Amino acid sequence: MPKINKAVRWLAAPAMVFLLSACVAASGSEQVKAEEEVTYLPYSGPKKRIAVLTFENKISNRWWDRSWNIQERLTEMLITELMKTNRFIVVERGALDEVLAEQDLAASGRIRRGTEARIGEVLGAQVVIKGAVTEFVEKESGGGAGILLKGIGIAGKSNSGHVAIDMRLIDATTGQILQSQRAEGKIKTTGIGGIAFFKGIAFGGTTYKKTALGKATRKAVAAATAFVVDNMENRPWQGRVVKVVGRKVYVNGGFNMGISPGSYFTVFSKGEELIDPETGLSLGSAIARIGSVQVSQVLDKFSIAETVEGSGFKRGDILKMQ
Repeated sequence: MPKINKAVRWLAAPAMVFLLSACVAASGSEQVKAEEEVTYLPYSGPKKRIAVLTFENKISNRWWDRSWNIQERLTEMLITELMKTNRFIVVERGALDEVLAEQDLAASGRIRRGTEARIGEVLGAQVVIKGAVTEFVEKESGGGAGILLKGIGIAGKSNSGHVAIDMRLIDATTGQILQSQRAEGKIKTTGIGGIAFFKGIAFGGTTYKKTALGKATRKAVAAATAFVVDNMENRPWQGRVVKVVGRKVYVNGGFNMGISPGSYFTVFSKGEELIDPETGLSLGSAIARIGSVQVSQVLDKFSIAETVEGSGFKRGDILKMQ
C-alpha cells in the first residue's frame, strides 16, 4: 500500500474533524441534553444565605487531578449554578477563606468534623454545603485508526465519562446533617468522535465541554444544584436579630434577600453548645421558641420588625420565616 503524503494527511484532518463534529451532534439525546444550558424557574421569594466549602479530592492521583485542581473547579462551578437560580446568597469566597484561616483550617485543607456549624454561624449562613469529589474518570473502548490534532485524540472509539460528588447539607445553627446525596454524571459518546487525550486542554473550555468527561462534569454539577435547590425549597428563610430597641427588632436581611413588609418571623434563642466529653467535638445546640415579630419596614440590607409576642429578644437570636 502506498504511503500517504504528510500534506495529504494534514489536508484530510480538518475534513475529518468536520465530519466527526457532525456525528457527535447527532449521536444521541443524552449527549445533546448534557450540552444544553440549564434554565431555572423564575423566583422572587426570600434568598437563603449559604456557605459552600471547597470540596475534598478523594480520587486517584492522575496528572489532571493536580493540574486542573478539580476540587476547586467543581466547587466554583456549583457556586455559579447556585447563583443562577436566584434563590441564594452565597457567602463570598474571601470571607469564607478568612474564617477558615482564623480557625487554622486553610493550611490543611480539611475541616474537623463538628466545626462546620460554627463556621456557618460566623458567616451568617443558614446552611453549609460540604462535599468530596469521589469519581472523575474517562474510559475508552473499541478501536480503530485515528489522528492526533492539536493535543486531541480523535478516533473510532467509544468514550464514557463519570463524575461524582458526595455532598452533605449541614444546619449552621445546630450542626446537624440535614441531607446527604451523591450527585453523578455519566455520559457515553458512541461511535466516531471519542476524545481520549487531555493534555493541553483547559478545564471547562470549549474543547473540554465536548468530551465525555466534560459532559459528565456538567451533568454532575446540575444534579448537585438540583439537590441543593430541592432540599432548601421547603426550609424557611432564616436570619438573625441584629439589635433590639424597645419593641423594635432589627433583622439582618432586607431587599437584598427578598424580604418584604408584612413578613412574619418566629424568634428562637439558641441554647448552650453541646460538646462530646469523649471526642471534644461539637454535637450541636438546642433552640427554644421565645416569640414572634412582623416586618414593618424594609431597607436595602436590613429590616425593622415589630414585636407581636414574647420578650427578652437579643442580638444573635434566630429568626425563621413563618
